[in-house]
Amino acid sequence: MMLSRFFDPAVWAAVPFHFWSVALFIFGCMVGSFLNVCIHRLPLGESIVSPPSHCPHCKYSIPWYLNIPLITWLYLGGKCRNCGAPISIRYFLVELLTGITFLACWLQFGPASAPLALVYCFFLAGLIAATFIDFEHFIIPDEITIGGMVVGFLCSFFLPALHHVASVEASLNRVCSGWVLAPA
Repeated sequence: MMLSRFFDPAVWAAVPFHFWSVALFIFGCMVGSFLNVCIHRLPLGESIVSPPSHCPHCKYSIPWYLNIPLITWLYLGGKCRNCGAPISIRYFLVELLTGITFLACWLQFGPASAPLALVYCFFLAGLIAATFIDFEHFIIPDEITIGGMVVGFLCSFFLPALHHVASVEASLNRVCSGWVLAPA
């Protein structure tokens, strides 16, 4: 019940549309920062939770004020504040790409459905992580593919509009058909 009130279009319309545009861009950059952690650590079998963000060269633990998406990378000139080692431009690009992607999803789908826009944002975030991991390691971790299938199923259950249908039953029918008919 609380979730349906949260996504009530009247609640979202109470705030100017472009406030949400800016908020989604910033949120996308923050998600992009987390995607960078996933891109770096998942292929190496490392935890995405611990240890906190650190320089890959000197292991300097990065404080929160030096971990602000886009801004810190530009401010430090793409270098570690502690050892001066270069930090790949990929970190900046993933944050920017994710921010732009979230903004584009909001502009395209937000006026009709905030939940739909958010689901598309997170779907594309998964694709961004998978793409950058694949570029570097030529793999896509199971955490992304299998996790994406589970999340996709749950989103289809709670948001049938993803499949352009009104009922949960029709939505789940389409999901299961996709799983069965998908090439192996």
